[in-house]
Amino acid sequence: MTPPAPDRPLAEWFPTTPAMRTLRPRRRDHVPGQLNLKSCELLHPAVERWYADQLGRLDPATVVEYPLTGPARDAVAAHFSQDPARALLTPGSDHAIHLVAEALAAPAGRLVVARPHFDSWSTCAVRFGFRLDGVDMPHRAPMDVDPLIERLRSGPPAVLVITQPDSITGQLYTRAQLTRAVAAAHRHGSVLVVDTCYLAYARDGESTVRELSAWDNAVRINSFSKSHGLAGARIGAVLAPVPIIDYLARWAPDGMLSHLSLALLERALAEPEVFRSARAEVRTARAELARAVEETLPGWSARPTQANFVAFDAGPDDAGRAYAALLEGGIRTRLLRDVPGFSGGLRVATPSRSAVRRVTDVLAALPTRTRS
Repeated sequence: MTPPAPDRPLAEWFPTTPAMRTLRPRRRDHVPGQLNLKSCELLHPAVERWYADQLGRLDPATVVEYPLTGPARDAVAAHFSQDPARALLTPGSDHAIHLVAEALAAPAGRLVVARPHFDSWSTCAVRFGFRLDGVDMPHRAPMDVDPLIERLRSGPPAVLVITQPDSITGQLYTRAQLTRAVAAAHRHGSVLVVDTCYLAYARDGESTVRELSAWDNAVRINSFSKSHGLAGARIGAVLAPVPIIDYLARWAPDGMLSHLSLALLERALAEPEVFRSARAEVRTARAELARAVEETLPGWSARPTQANFVAFDAGPDDAGRAYAALLEGGIRTRLLRDVPGFSGGLRVATPSRSAVRRVTDVLAALPTRTRS
């Protein structure tokens, strides 16, 4: 028998999920020597040196033995002042989002979230078959929780997602806003999910979410990629009441986590000053970037941010030219053209003051028309 052509489309001969074909394959591209200021990694020289030292000290058991999550889970729980029974570790925040989406949003059939939002929520809606009920951010203005609450109330119980601070604008919601959201979700029989991947960069950020742990319908997703430089290690956490963690744990086997990643996380949490110092520089760098761009490019405005990036409003053509110039200069950023809430704009991560200087040097050389 002659075998068929190996590139025959799978859907022609085997059952597939048609809706998934509406999505683009998600692949990370890396250009050697390019400074990635799109993904908001903690690319800080002191952090990189610290990990280089730690990697040389790791026990071979972290490679040859299967992982046990207990010690790292205990360290994460202590870091957030939680009972270990309220913590679940995941291989990155993407997996935590997929876990929450499949286990909670899919049975509910609906997820309410601001738009724009982290792409994984849209992917999960298609993958798991629930309705993504998006609420557009206002143009050049901060988002309030009230439109999200109203949208939640307009339908059956659902999952309400708030990113604290927001992953596109850097906006930090107040403690009162989050309390209002969790209380409204509770009355509605819904779950509030708060994504805190950027919260370590917000001044007194933990105080805005501390009261949520008292509610039985509040779930927190956290990543250590942004806060502790562990983007490559792929490790995150879900913090929630014990009944929710017990349910979610049935969807997430411990063996999905790397022993090496767990060991690095434990060591990072045991030496907080390394990362506290790096994050302090990030806060300084983001203020310097906002000030320098507004001075260099008249008409550009930086949005208030408590994350490790700055989002700028600009004319669509101006933002496009700046994005292209930065890319040509070996710096990758995120173009916000046609994103809800932006008529044009650019998001630039601020991992260090040296990275910010590279950005401002390129922008200072832009043609005059980009400055108007």
